[in-house]
Amino acid sequence: MPIERVLVVDDESLLRSFLSETLKRRHLEVHTAENGQKALTLLRAHSFDLVITDMKLPDITGLDILKKIKETAPHIVVIVITAYGSIENAVEAMKLGAFNYLIKPFSPDTIEALIDKAAEHLSLIEENNYLRQQVRDDTLLSHTPIIVANGAVMKEIVDQVHQIAKSNSSVFITGESGTGKEVIAHAIHYNSQRAANPFIKVNCAAIPDTLIESEFFGHEKGSFTGAHTKRLGRIELAHTGTLLLDEITETPSMLQAKLLRVIQEHEFERVGGTKSIKVDVRFIATTNRDVTEAINSKMLREDLYYRLNVVPIHLPPLRDRREDIIPLAEHFIELLNQQYATEKGLVDLSKNKLLHYDFPGNIRELANLIERAYVLVEGNTINPEHLSVGEHAAQIAISTNEIEAANASADLKLPVGMSLRELEKKLIIETLATCHSQRKTAEVLGISERTLRNRLQEYKNTNGSAN
Repeated sequence: MPIERVLVVDDESLLRSFLSETLKRRHLEVHTAENGQKALTLLRAHSFDLVITDMKLPDITGLDILKKIKETAPHIVVIVITAYGSIENAVEAMKLGAFNYLIKPFSPDTIEALIDKAAEHLSLIEENNYLRQQVRDDTLLSHTPIIVANGAVMKEIVDQVHQIAKSNSSVFITGESGTGKEVIAHAIHYNSQRAANPFIKVNCAAIPDTLIESEFFGHEKGSFTGAHTKRLGRIELAHTGTLLLDEITETPSMLQAKLLRVIQEHEFERVGGTKSIKVDVRFIATTNRDVTEAINSKMLREDLYYRLNVVPIHLPPLRDRREDIIPLAEHFIELLNQQYATEKGLVDLSKNKLLHYDFPGNIRELANLIERAYVLVEGNTINPEHLSVGEHAAQIAISTNEIEAANASADLKLPVGMSLRELEKKLIIETLATCHSQRKTAEVLGISERTLRNRLQEYKNTNGSAN
């Protein structure tokens, strides 16, 4: 984060001029105050990045100013200067939160070196604050940005990722929800020359329209009601790194136009600001929507799409890469084994059950399914009954081929106007009549035998019609 606005507080006009000239050579905006009260007035009116204050002032002390700053705007960097240096004063200033303590006289080089250190300090604070929040929001999947690729399609995508990572080109990743778009974005960043720099994510669908511009571009103090301090946006936090625009089609058209300008010109202004801020950011965008439909329905600006779609990646759904289902499941189990120091695993029948499920929620659903089974099973063996596939997705699907293999004479008729509960009951009872077995019926419907027994008991208690 660059230092932009500085307040110099000193009762000596020569020192104020010296510091002003030194700071202005660094293209900084400089305000000055000859006493403490004027300094406090300026602090209330403006948002400063750095305050350089003399220890001894005509009305109050530099420590008084330091205390007030840390009470109201703790992010401001404060450097205390004095002609009467003492260890006690230096220790007191540092305890109160001073960034540094300088003894007069000092050279311009000393001030310039401190400016650089202060800018680095502020950047670390901003990045750490963001990363702490991101860690709190992470899920099991986002903690493990590992690409499991057994099939030819995913192996080709992995090869693409390593090639793409070498460039700074924008990337547009498409695919259904839960297919691992964020994992691919992580992999591109952490295999690139930007790996040591910030990876900042924006969930475009989760930010209210009233806040989204400030979230992206930041804002200046006083730019709107509630803007009590200056705030950096995600674009500025991502400087020298990567910005992930997750679900880009959910952003308002007005914001998309401003994003286009940032991508084209590598600069922007904060909300309420007039100064252009230069940034070096790599953009990765994702969407789970059909891009053509999104453009035709005006959810995605065509010009922004072409700017972001320099390198396209499409991730297939999990049902189209079944060879990765078991390796992924075992990967998630291994992570849980490491976390809980256990040795749980899947039996072959459980693997077979997973392979025959379509996973409409893709990898995210698989991860949640495995974690749920892992937590609920008491021993070390995850059996088929522990894998409640289909129940939580309300999937009551029937496999025509399997039923025909059991008995080809069934003819299921579902009249229009029947409630979903009645449809479920009819489907279960007629499938049972066809399969002649609760085990086979449960397998065909993709539910557990326990769930089937509970449903049958419920129907029996209601009208005694189920046997």
